[in-house]
Amino acid sequence: MADESIVDLSCDENPVPDESANDSIIDSVEKAGAPIVEAAEKVAERVAAKAVVVSDDALSAAQRIDRLILRVNKLLASPSGLSSFLSTFNYTLYILAYLQTKTPSASAYARKLLALLKSSPVKPPTTTLIANGATPSLAALAVLISRTRTTLRLFGLFPLYAWLRTLLAGPKSDADPVLHRIALLQASSYFTYQALENVSVLADHGVVSKSFIARINRGEPTTARVYLWAYRAWLAGVSCDFLRLGREAHLETNRRYIRSKMREDGRELATYQDEEDQKVDAKWWTDFMIASAWLPMALHFSSGKGGLPGWNLGWMGMCGLVAGSPRMSGLWASTLQS
Repeated sequence: MADESIVDLSCDENPVPDESANDSIIDSVEKAGAPIVEAAEKVAERVAAKAVVVSDDALSAAQRIDRLILRVNKLLASPSGLSSFLSTFNYTLYILAYLQTKTPSASAYARKLLALLKSSPVKPPTTTLIANGATPSLAALAVLISRTRTTLRLFGLFPLYAWLRTLLAGPKSDADPVLHRIALLQASSYFTYQALENVSVLADHGVVSKSFIARINRGEPTTARVYLWAYRAWLAGVSCDFLRLGREAHLETNRRYIRSKMREDGRELATYQDEEDQKVDAKWWTDFMIASAWLPMALHFSSGKGGLPGWNLGWMGMCGLVAGSPRMSGLWASTLQS
């Protein structure tokens, strides 16, 4: 009996669970894990969506870079575009180089660089400065681009000659004679500047003999004075812009006065005349801004007594950017056209 009781007790206290109890436990576990699975699926969906967004962003960025490169290539394909690009790049580097030379270790080089840019473009001093580690990298690149622009200007005499030749043929029948004489003076000044700069650059590189420089330079075989007179010819050309603008303003004032009298007399004028006047004014002020930006730079380099007080790379970069930005903007906008 005792054995039976033990058997009975063991059977009562340790019943074998039936299938329904086992299923309920499994159901509970599955229900408890369902939110986790759903959350994991949502995370996976978000990751996949982000991957698509990142892929789209990368593709869009690649397309923008591709379009930018093609526009730059189109800009550089023309001589005027290449010149404007190098000019803008060069003067931007001057500004960045000025900011870089604000550090005490590079401030001394800023003065050396200005002196180097004002004097003849001889390579040894620049090479020495770079080898000694005294040249900030941006300034060294600015000097390199400046040398490139100077070399390309060796061919600038050809368009200047063509311009001068056209003016020497005489003014057109409807042209203002005063404006024609101003243009003739400006073309002659720029032609003289370019010719003297070309001779100096070629002499500095051993192409033109020192004896030739001495013959045109009062017996002095160096090119410093030749550069100085080249810059003075450039200053004369820049100054002609102010003469031209003054004459254009005078003529335009007279034309508008005549139109106002016609309007008072009841005569009809073109409906688009006001819009045309706004375009004329905008162009006049743009030309005035360009000439005003070139003037201090021309004054500095044409001075034989050290240039303008306080002149530095920053001022030179700002003046160059202001003077070249309208042309660069127009050329860059033209690259959008097919």
